[in-house]
Amino acid sequence: MEKTASTYKSKLKITNDEFMEMGRVGAMFYEQGNINKARTIFEGLVELDPESADAHSALGAVLTISQDDQRAIGHLEKAIELNPTQIAPYVNLGEVFIRQQKLEEAIANLKMAIELDPDEANPGANRARAMILGIYQTIKADGITEQVIIDTSNQKISKKENKNGN
Repeated sequence: MEKTASTYKSKLKITNDEFMEMGRVGAMFYEQGNINKARTIFEGLVELDPESADAHSALGAVLTISQDDQRAIGHLEKAIELNPTQIAPYVNLGEVFIRQQKLEEAIANLKMAIELDPDEANPGANRARAMILGIYQTIKADGITEQVIIDTSNQKISKKENKNGN
C-alpha cells in the first residue's frame, strides 16, 4: 500500500496552524541566511503535504538561492499549478530563467508577477519590476537595440534586434 505525504500530515495529526508555524520557522531561517536549515524544513513540509502551494513555493525559493535550478523549477511550477495567484513563484522562476539566459521565459514569469500586483504593493512583484528593468538595461548596455513586444492576450514575446543601431 502506497502512502502519500498528505497522509503523513493527517496520520501525525499535524494541524494547519502547526504546519504554518513550521513554515514560519523555515522562513525565519531563510531570512537569517541559514539556507540549509530552511531547506530541511521546507523539504519536510513538502513531504508532509505535497499539495501545499506555500511549501513548494518556499522550497523553490530556497533552491533558487542555492542555484539548484532544475529542482527549483519543479517546485515553483508545482506551486503555480496549485495556486496560480501566488506572486513569489513567478518571480523566482524569472530569476532562474535569467540565470539560464532564457529571457523570454523570464519576462513571461516576471510579467505574471507584475499583473498579480496592480497596486504595486507586493515586494516580490516590485522585485520583478526591477528585474525587467535590469534586463532592459543589460540589453541596452550590450549595444543591442531590441524591441520586445509582449502580447498580453497569449503571452508571446517577439523581438526585433538591431546590433549597434543598424
